[in-house]
Amino acid sequence: MRRPLKRAPSTPVAALGRARSVVGTRTATSSQGAQVAPHSWFRENFHMDHIIQESGPTVKRPDEIREAFTAVHQAEIDRLIEAPWKDHAETNARAAAVERRAYAPILRIVEQDADAEAASQELVHLRGKARAAQEDALPVSPTRSWDAQVRDAFKGVKQGINVFGRPYDWEIRDPVHNAGEAIADKNAGTFETSVVGYYGSGASWATAGVGVALKATIDGVARIAPPMSDTWWWSIDATLFSANTYGLCKVVVQDPVSGAVLGPQGERTIQLWNHTSQTGASGNGFGSFFASDIAPTVTLAAGQVFNVSFLASVFTDQSGSLAFGHSYADCRLGVSLPFFVVHMNV
Repeated sequence: MRRPLKRAPSTPVAALGRARSVVGTRTATSSQGAQVAPHSWFRENFHMDHIIQESGPTVKRPDEIREAFTAVHQAEIDRLIEAPWKDHAETNARAAAVERRAYAPILRIVEQDADAEAASQELVHLRGKARAAQEDALPVSPTRSWDAQVRDAFKGVKQGINVFGRPYDWEIRDPVHNAGEAIADKNAGTFETSVVGYYGSGASWATAGVGVALKATIDGVARIAPPMSDTWWWSIDATLFSANTYGLCKVVVQDPVSGAVLGPQGERTIQLWNHTSQTGASGNGFGSFFASDIAPTVTLAAGQVFNVSFLASVFTDQSGSLAFGHSYADCRLGVSLPFFVVHMNV
């Protein structure tokens, strides 16, 4: 029997009850729970030990961690992520197979001509160089300000607001298919997914994330608000044939035993891009999305333990290189989550 792991006593946990001054005099608040402003200090020098520990939090981290995130939980996340992508991938794979059958006679003629075959291989090489140069030249433009996300997450300091930060309890690097890649660091609170430089045909996808086990101390409705900071880009290079790519972030709240998603709304998703092209296109951005855009809401009983996972996912589908055309798609999505907020009955 595996012995339960005890949490380090230094794990940062906060329940902001009687509102007090936090980080010197820059965040003074009133006992009536007045709005906290400004929040620019979060961007520059946010540290969880600056948040004052109050007695009697409405949500806390359990004293012991058993096998909180298991194969059961991963299987449910796989289902949520892959269900729409598998149908899309199977449809496109059939289309690609028909395309190759349709062009097979022409391809055989090209293969029998040494000069034409050499030119075809050179064309693939030149297309690859052009695609790499396009990725290197991608500009980056800002989206929303970080301060706005913090204000949206806190909604005024009052009883029932609980703040949790890194390190998280587990890392997620699945599901990954074909050329997808996933990176996660629970200590830093960062995770990244990408599909870059794939020359074959078909779909690729990847999911990465971090998660934490929490415990409610009272009955009520919990709203998990993560002010995620994201950086992303995508690129499509195509002639005649189309390619598709999209990226999203997701928060999933699960039962610690069965892995089932808790209700009434234990899964929330925000899509960052979704693009299809038969020519060439690209997009990019960085910043943060509002915590309320992706905040799940679950009903909890006092003493109930629940798992929260924060995820980033990317998907691409392409034809690869054919005799008279090609299509490629690349993308990358990185997320930073230094802390998140749980509103209990707020």
